[in-house]
Amino acid sequence: MDSKKTIIFLHGWGVSSKIFGPLFYYFKNDFTVYSPDLPGFGETPIKNIMTLKDYADFVYKFVKDENIEKPIIIGHSFGGAVAAKFAINYPDTASLLVLVGASSIREPNLKTKLLGKAAGILKYFIPKKMRKTILKIFKLDASDYALIESPLLKETFKNLIKENLAAELPMIKIPALIIWGEKDAETPLKEGQKIAELIPSAKFAIIKNAGHFVFLQKPDEFTKLIREFCLEIKN
Repeated sequence: MDSKKTIIFLHGWGVSSKIFGPLFYYFKNDFTVYSPDLPGFGETPIKNIMTLKDYADFVYKFVKDENIEKPIIIGHSFGGAVAAKFAINYPDTASLLVLVGASSIREPNLKTKLLGKAAGILKYFIPKKMRKTILKIFKLDASDYALIESPLLKETFKNLIKENLAAELPMIKIPALIIWGEKDAETPLKEGQKIAELIPSAKFAIIKNAGHFVFLQKPDEFTKLIREFCLEIKN
């Protein structure tokens, strides 16, 4: 393995780059590791309503500003969607792509439809003091949307849940590793399987007895998969 290749971790919705803190221990000796806070999270403020393309553009600017050559992009959940869009829009920038429980495709279900309707309707027709009650009735009170306080982030979230990369994933040409927790309840295993089918020559790996935050639950297995993938591609 080449010494000090660069990894860029992209975090999921509602958290920050700090969630990858434990992984630095596993990669620090062989890789240069970056993990920027995406706009709206951690130390990076959101300045306008954004789309998935805007987040991919943010990552591209980060890569250029830091003078990073051919990084390995590892995205988890929402960060996985950003990573996939980055690989689609900037095909010659990254060397490898790793998607972990990535929200790259959207399978419509009743809860998603209710959430989409709630996002638009509550603002205009329901008094503010009643909104939490309505969300709770539909069991949406713990959802990503209900927990957002920033108006810009709320509008951004409404944009993101409409974006389905299924038609674009076949455009990804760099080597890709899709990692999924066997018991992921946030992004079901079938979504990971579909993503792996859509990306040409993608490798799919399931980590047993792990959920959505597979890299925290099974860090040894997670890092082993990535190291083996890097070695495999090099050889």
